[in-house]
Amino acid sequence: MTASKTPAAPDVTLRQSARWLPADMDTPISLFLGMCHEHHGILLESAEVDGRWGRYSILACDFLLQATCRDGLLALDTNDDRLRPFAVLNGMPFTEGLRTLMRGLHLEKPESITLPPITRALYGYFGYGMASFFNKKLENCLPQKDADASLVLPGTVLVFDHLYNRLCQISLGEHRDVNGARTRECGAALPFIGEDAVTATPGREGYMDAVNKIKQMLRQGEAIQVVPSCRFSTPFEGDAFTLYRRMRRCNASPYMFFMDLPGITLFGSSPEVMVRCDEGKLQLSPIAGTRKRGADDLEDARLAAELQEDPKERAEHVMLVDLGRNDLGRIARPGTVNVERLMEVERFSHVMHLTSRITARLQPDLDALDVLAATFPAGTVSGAPKVRAMEIIAETEQLPRGPYAGCIGWLGLDDDNVSLDTGITIRSMWVKDGKLHWQAGGGIVFDSDPVAEWNEVYNKSAIMRTVLNTTGEDHVPAHR
Repeated sequence: MTASKTPAAPDVTLRQSARWLPADMDTPISLFLGMCHEHHGILLESAEVDGRWGRYSILACDFLLQATCRDGLLALDTNDDRLRPFAVLNGMPFTEGLRTLMRGLHLEKPESITLPPITRALYGYFGYGMASFFNKKLENCLPQKDADASLVLPGTVLVFDHLYNRLCQISLGEHRDVNGARTRECGAALPFIGEDAVTATPGREGYMDAVNKIKQMLRQGEAIQVVPSCRFSTPFEGDAFTLYRRMRRCNASPYMFFMDLPGITLFGSSPEVMVRCDEGKLQLSPIAGTRKRGADDLEDARLAAELQEDPKERAEHVMLVDLGRNDLGRIARPGTVNVERLMEVERFSHVMHLTSRITARLQPDLDALDVLAATFPAGTVSGAPKVRAMEIIAETEQLPRGPYAGCIGWLGLDDDNVSLDTGITIRSMWVKDGKLHWQAGGGIVFDSDPVAEWNEVYNKSAIMRTVLNTTGEDHVPAHR
């Protein structure tokens, strides 16, 4: 009997075309409202720590391909005949199939226009459960059948260059009419959602019980820190984009995103990079240690000094820096891992954090999925040592984490450059099957106080409750 042959890996090249458009009539918000009214779409935005907006905003729509993790396997949906050769990848283990897809899909750059790698990419998210694909030791505590991820190839990408105040439309087919996309009204007013409509899993008592159990394990030497979480949920039938607009207005952050994907709508305003790579340079920027912003400059400076001098905050932060160094060390060229910045205070709209920056040079012959595998998930949402901390989380949490504590962003498709930029999925919300969810966690060490830890988790989710119940002027067009 002759063994069946493995199908040859597909190889498809699509050519991008690009054109510059007037940028003084639109904002990312107004065009997203117009172009994605009855269609799925993605919006990626960024605000720097000092309040300035990042250079680029990206609007991606007209999906030609979607790669979804379904029961641990790759499920591919295509809307373009040119991509049908990839159908043979359906049913492969998800990461194996995704790697084959990315190696066989090539985007030819438009002539005479230089655009960043983010414009030649797959966009989407990896849920926390994807960690079992990257580390086989986690397969028992994180079943691959429960993992979720979704990445899309858009047929249309709009790039807002805020530095030069210009707009570029990039297409993998015919250019869509952007002028006709300025008509949609903003979503209707959202109903008030009171605290009694929100359920918490495991809730206050359950969370404090979990903290006590974790403390016992830590005293027995099983881990140094563990980051359990609590999920908040409520029925929801409103306009999720209105919630995103409120979030970006009151909590602008480096990773702001709205992803309306088949089966799920995911959005948030995350302060922390998961991992970034471009031109061979890797970067992690762990965040650990928090204080609220002061009422004035004097109080702000006092709180910042207090944060930098707190021995517990410093010890936990150094632990996460060491974890990040070890993660990058697995994929870095020998001797290139470097802590460029250590425990500096960065100020955001409502809080300040201790942050560090770790960099390295990527080894040759590795790809974007290798970079994710070495660093996923972030130590700030798992603990240390990472594998044992995640096993303890699985033992004490009642639900799979879903998108929470995974990452959002993009994976570049350039053949000659490993590029990706991902943010940790925290300070985020998602709508699925008629329910709105959000989640928050905190780092537990051997002397943690359960009441204080619950209060921290509840306070971390305050921005989401504010977003739900701030009426705001949602009918007013955004300036950015």
